[in-house]
Amino acid sequence: MPAQLNVFLLLFGGLQGLLLVLFLVKKKLYSSGYVFLLLYFAVMLFQITLKVMNKLWLMQNWGFLYGITYFLPLLYGPLIFLFARQLLFNKNLRIGYLHFLPFAFMSIYLLFERQFGFSNQGINFFYRSDTGMVIQLISLSVYHGAALNYWIKYRNSLKNFFSETHRLQMNWIRQLILGSFIVCAIIAVALHLIYINNPQSLPYRYWFAVLTVFIYWVSYTALTQPSVFSVIKGYGKEENPAAPVMPQLVVHRPSMKYSNSGLSKEAIGVIQRTLKKVTEEQKPYLNPELTINDLAALIKCNRHHLSQVLNESLKSSFYDYINFYRVEESKQLLLNTGKENHKIASIAYDAGFNSLSTFNDIFRKYTGTTPSQFRKDLQQVSKQQRG
Repeated sequence: MPAQLNVFLLLFGGLQGLLLVLFLVKKKLYSSGYVFLLLYFAVMLFQITLKVMNKLWLMQNWGFLYGITYFLPLLYGPLIFLFARQLLFNKNLRIGYLHFLPFAFMSIYLLFERQFGFSNQGINFFYRSDTGMVIQLISLSVYHGAALNYWIKYRNSLKNFFSETHRLQMNWIRQLILGSFIVCAIIAVALHLIYINNPQSLPYRYWFAVLTVFIYWVSYTALTQPSVFSVIKGYGKEENPAAPVMPQLVVHRPSMKYSNSGLSKEAIGVIQRTLKKVTEEQKPYLNPELTINDLAALIKCNRHHLSQVLNESLKSSFYDYINFYRVEESKQLLLNTGKENHKIASIAYDAGFNSLSTFNDIFRKYTGTTPSQFRKDLQQVSKQQRG
């Protein structure tokens, strides 16, 4: 019965994983970095399928494929890394195949071992011992860490173009990377324990249930928040003519970024004064969807020149500049006695924020306290003055 329960759990995960792959294919997300996500889940489906099948029959008939399952963790790391790199920064993939050489090497070794009886003690030590498990865990750590680093750089780069918070959070990518690392690390350890404890390895087979949990989490995200897939894919003219085209995001060095802009000191001063006047008088920051293109149009300035003024003269990103004014606006609203009964969320939205949690974080960043505590302190001061 325990073995049947494990098969039952894996079957549910395999079926849901197949539906998830079909969903991604139907959404035509395979044209970008999502091809690596498709391959990632294809590898998971392959692993689940072979774990569901009878082990003895597999070893007798498909011994080569069964042996490969012990080295599949060498694929998860490169695939999640290439997914993040291609999707977020559109990096050149001409050398992408190099990341799969460790897995390819072991596949060729297994083939020679099965067909010609070839065996090497050194290879077995590095890949079929505790050392092999450590190598897999290091590989997973390095690749997932690199993927997370790309996410951080991309998120920071967005601050030069957008003021609204929902494009900046992209929490599902970070959660995907972290969740993938945890799940794949568990699988790597479970595979090693199964290998060294064979045939008394049934308890460790239950660990593969994390694959089912992980697949259902991603599927739940796709069902409840389908926009996360289109957001990461970016905006394109063919997909949404009304949406702005996502600019290519790169990490710049300020000293080199504007070396050829040709913007004089006098022009910089004019832009800076106009920016301050428009921001304070027209309050464009109250629009939660405000972009740097929108603000540049208001002050009749080139977006690149506006970015230069913000970064070099004001030492600020577009995101930080706009949200500073939003915090100042929210402070004035909190000071307004006519809004004492308004909820904090209402104050946040009136000030141009579209996320309460982000409002709390940014407000604390600029004031050192939360909006609720800020209002509470104001009320106490007011009572003392009346007393």
